[in-house]
Amino acid sequence: DFTEPRLMKTAVMRIDLRTPGLRFTGTHRDEKWGEPMPDYTNGVKLIRTKRVRTQDFMLAERAKGRDMIVAFNSAPWSPWCSPYTHKYGDPHCLNITEGVVISDHNRKQNHLFVAWDDGRCEITESIPTNSYAKVQVAHAGFDIIMKGGKALGPTGPKQPLHPRIAYGLSSDGRYMYVITVDGRQPGWSLGADMNDLRAMMADAGAADAVNMDGGGSTTMLYWNGTEPVMVNRHDPARKSRRNNGTNMGIYIQRK
Repeated sequence: DFTEPRLMKTAVMRIDLRTPGLRFTGTHRDEKWGEPMPDYTNGVKLIRTKRVRTQDFMLAERAKGRDMIVAFNSAPWSPWCSPYTHKYGDPHCLNITEGVVISDHNRKQNHLFVAWDDGRCEITESIPTNSYAKVQVAHAGFDIIMKGGKALGPTGPKQPLHPRIAYGLSSDGRYMYVITVDGRQPGWSLGADMNDLRAMMADAGAADAVNMDGGGSTTMLYWNGTEPVMVNRHDPARKSRRNNGTNMGIYIQRK
């Protein structure tokens, strides 16, 4: 709960990556993957995922028998243009879920959070194509904002303020951090820039961090034993939570 440099409501979640049975998953390919989006009329854009609320993603995974305990929105996607109600999404850059490529826009430089099958996690700009099958999730963000404790990405004093979500990792790779900042809500929380996110990540204990898809997509949930509970707060005037093009969840695989 910050009042300087401005009013900000934040949430920090720390995940011990050594927890027995800890597994990652994410949004899967839609059954119509590769077909043209029927509701996009400004050209041809192909279906990669179906947009769903993060809470519905969690409920669907739990219905499969997975003990999902936390979930977040993840990579940015397109189209994001009027009327903003497109049914499907095409995630930016490279995105992989359980060894299956969801999208790959052939960029030499990505901004990836990667969870490997052996339990290691990293924030990196690329992964070898011959290693895709070994990935639990690899989801792209907008920018890597910290690497080895050093600032990367936007650093200037005049950055836009928005609701934000970022993923981070401790220097020893043991802990993952997820930080959300509410924004665009006068009297509650005005939003953050990259300088704020870096400072929060460093305070939490992260050495590496990547800025994910913030704005009105920002969502952090946990399972309270009965239902998904949202940790951050959207603008109440919105009336509903956004259908996101990508989501990421963590579950416990029981023996």
